[in-house]
Amino acid sequence: MPPSSHAPLTYTPQRFRAGRLRGLVHPHLVRFFRDLPRVDQLPIEPDMTVYMQRPNVVREVRLPPEAGVPWLLAVMKQFGWRGVQHYLFSPLKRSRAMKAYRTACHLLAHQLGTPVPLGVCEERRWGFVQYNMLATEAITDYVTLRQYYRSRPVNREDIDDVLRLTAAYLRRMHDSGIWHRDMVLANVLMVGPPGARRLYVVDLNRAYHLSRVPMLLRAMELARTEWTEWYPRFVELYCDGRYTAARMLWIMRLYRRWRTVRGAVRNRIVKPLRQRLRR
Repeated sequence: MPPSSHAPLTYTPQRFRAGRLRGLVHPHLVRFFRDLPRVDQLPIEPDMTVYMQRPNVVREVRLPPEAGVPWLLAVMKQFGWRGVQHYLFSPLKRSRAMKAYRTACHLLAHQLGTPVPLGVCEERRWGFVQYNMLATEAITDYVTLRQYYRSRPVNREDIDDVLRLTAAYLRRMHDSGIWHRDMVLANVLMVGPPGARRLYVVDLNRAYHLSRVPMLLRAMELARTEWTEWYPRFVELYCDGRYTAARMLWIMRLYRRWRTVRGAVRNRIVKPLRQRLRR
């Protein structure tokens, strides 16, 4: 990874190696990461949050106070496999942890909110990824945009503020060359009171880095945000005179219909077929 990828971090990452495990970590956390067992083998503390268990393992972990870092908690994400094909192609690609780390550095370099990465590591054997993990700061006292949407807010001024904030973030993210590819509202954390809100985008391992994000990909991204009845206003705010809102909405509707058909085919044909083949 080029040194410029680390420029937005408030610290200089240190390379470390422990057996086949290699990575980049905060210099004060080298020993902590070297001694850390696999995330799926960590004991579950009752006051620590477990976010996910399959196929990825995502847990909160307490950082050692003697490390002298400004973060008390970290979120550790161990990436699993959704299919054997991903494992077989792993020698040809960056690990998912390294992709997420690189994207986080890119977003921070463009003043876009995302949890600060504290460390990343991977283990390969014959090029095949055996283990890969990303650690970031833990964002607290947040609400996901999905939770906000499902709360059915009725204050139009408040809704408009959140839509404007989200549209501005996504426009700047796309302008920077990032196509997130999983921009569901659950992957956007909102912190702070009205008038001082900030957004943090998470789940970065699927993102593509492009020299330019075309309108088609932008529309596909917006269509995944689930704003539904607020789409016209959201798209208007996103386009901001640069794109034709009506054309963007047309592409979004077409993409959502295609996803509906694809989902029906997967659920009614592909999944039952896979179950039969496994018997």
